[in-house]
Amino acid sequence: MSDRDRLLECLEAGRLELLSAIDGLSEDEAAAKPANGGWSALENVEHVAITEKLMLRRLAMQPVALVQEMSRDREAVLYSRIATRGRKVDAPESAQPKGRYATLGDAAGAFLHTRERTLQWLEKCQFDLRSHAVEHPAVGPATVYEFLLIMAAHPARHARQIREGRVPGPTSAARPSLPDETTDPENRS
Repeated sequence: MSDRDRLLECLEAGRLELLSAIDGLSEDEAAAKPANGGWSALENVEHVAITEKLMLRRLAMQPVALVQEMSRDREAVLYSRIATRGRKVDAPESAQPKGRYATLGDAAGAFLHTRERTLQWLEKCQFDLRSHAVEHPAVGPATVYEFLLIMAAHPARHARQIREGRVPGPTSAARPSLPDETTDPENRS
């Protein structure tokens, strides 16, 4: 499987996982804060939609050619760590939920629209995704390939957060693994 096909698979898996997490929620359920605190489902989806838009903007405007390719060692680790909720990460102010969308459908629609634009960007991108880098606010410099992996895993992370605040239901969509995902010592059983 090519790198681009792997990215497309991961981007689709993250999209499906988020949609699965909100499937069947009423607007009241979506707006309800979880008993243990944190964001509501609506706030999570708003955050995902805004973050996707901000990250796509970085991809479109900020890629910088690298003198030499960065190591590929952290790709699987990044994808795995972003998708899980083992470590809490505070969102930057610009990505905090602020009631930008009136309904869960509006927020999900905004995410889906921007995710489609992300896929179009990837389809049209002519350079090697590992030969250019973009600055990520939490990770620092990341290859465009890594950046897209982060974008793929981010909705899955928030799907898990949404599920944590819900009554247990159906299992999530399967998240594809990258070949070296088990090489991270923290992920070993």
